[in-house]
Amino acid sequence: MITTQIGVVDQSVEDGWVLVGKVLAPIGVRGEVKVEVHSGISHRYSPGAVLYLDGSPFHLLSCRTTPRFLVVRFDGVDSRAAAETIRGKIICVPESDVPSLPEDTYYHYEVLGMRVFTLDGEDLGSVTEILVTGANDVFVVSGDRGETLVPALAGVVAGVDLRNHRLTVDLPETL
Repeated sequence: MITTQIGVVDQSVEDGWVLVGKVLAPIGVRGEVKVEVHSGISHRYSPGAVLYLDGSPFHLLSCRTTPRFLVVRFDGVDSRAAAETIRGKIICVPESDVPSLPEDTYYHYEVLGMRVFTLDGEDLGSVTEILVTGANDVFVVSGDRGETLVPALAGVVAGVDLRNHRLTVDLPETL
């Protein structure tokens, strides 16, 4: 089975960087901010971690969880005014900091944007979105023939070529 790691990327980032969150808004007067998480790696937001906003490193001082987001405090962001300056910023880590995954498992950022071809060489378009379902992920492929939903299953995904950013699929007759 082909699987992907959690994290829908809603903004593009430069090559070599991986989006792991987004600063939503300040909370209170001490520099805490709400953060929307785009990472399934549990230690990513541990105190002491280094995260990057606009390429600049920020050390994480504290983090607490709410049902919808994290509340984070960065070193050097110690007032509401300072927190306002990072509102809306995306939070990244260097791609080299991303742990390796088992074979046939991919991070969303690796699959998003891949060109998708059938076994016969037909170009279906690019992966524009990944739907996370209970059973398996589904790649939304947008191209000249419209939108195609491709289940991320070993019987459907015939090959993943990370180097050439290419996905080969064996579509069932119903797709």
